[in-house]
Amino acid sequence: MEFLLFALVLEVALLQFKILEGTTELRRKRKPVSKSEKAQLDKLTRDRSLIKDVIRRTLIETAETGEWLSLQKTVEALQEKSSLTTTLRLRHTQLKSTLQDTSAECLRNRNQRAQDLQNADKKIAFLRDKMKDDLQNAKARLCYAEKWILARAESQDMQFQNQLQRSPMPRTDFEQRVHDELVKAYQLQTKERETSHEYWKVRYVKDTADINCRLMAKCEQLRVTIARREELQKLYDLHEGEMRAWLTFKKERAARLAREKRVRDAATRIQAWWRGVMVRCGLGQFRSLRTLKKSAKGKKK
Repeated sequence: MEFLLFALVLEVALLQFKILEGTTELRRKRKPVSKSEKAQLDKLTRDRSLIKDVIRRTLIETAETGEWLSLQKTVEALQEKSSLTTTLRLRHTQLKSTLQDTSAECLRNRNQRAQDLQNADKKIAFLRDKMKDDLQNAKARLCYAEKWILARAESQDMQFQNQLQRSPMPRTDFEQRVHDELVKAYQLQTKERETSHEYWKVRYVKDTADINCRLMAKCEQLRVTIARREELQKLYDLHEGEMRAWLTFKKERAARLAREKRVRDAATRIQAWWRGVMVRCGLGQFRSLRTLKKSAKGKKK
């Protein structure tokens, strides 16, 4: 009895597969499919043909020997295939993660090499500038030393000539007048420096007070802004639930209106189709059209 029930279940499965194949063919003929859908349909067709072959062999073995070794072997093979697929998927995931890590490391090394190269270029440019500066400083010192030597030689020559031709000593009143003029000049410069110092001291105090006032104004403005932001944040937190509820209501209303529009369009199409059928076949309130067609045919004859 169990074998008969098993065979009956297998035959029903075969019939269902035939029905599914017929519906798939009709759908493929009625609607064009893309490449991905075509590949999926081909795989589905192959799987169905395999399952049909297995069911047929199982029915034959069940009728001849009363066993279903083909079905068991196929199930075991599919289990091994699924385990192999899982293993390959895990291996693919590991390789993908390894590739990502390697790419990230290569990118980091590349960035580090680029940074090192940029630093080396900067260091080379700095050393070149330093060499130029040192060379210019050396030239300036050499020029200064040459000029100092020339000036020293000239001074020695002048001293030697002065010793040969000693001039008379300057007068005392002339030295006193020169001394007084120098003292006046130094006093004038001292007074100018003191006046400038007082001016900049006052200017510093004034600028410091101005900066402090502006800083206090900015602090007050920042405090008001922070208080306003906290107030607005509290207001937003207070009405956040209402805003979410309003957005949810808008989405639900849009979905309901779209659903009602689809229902109306479908009802309009059905009514139009049915009205056309009634007009063409002369049903219901359009029966008079049938009699008119018959009378028109009689007149033509």
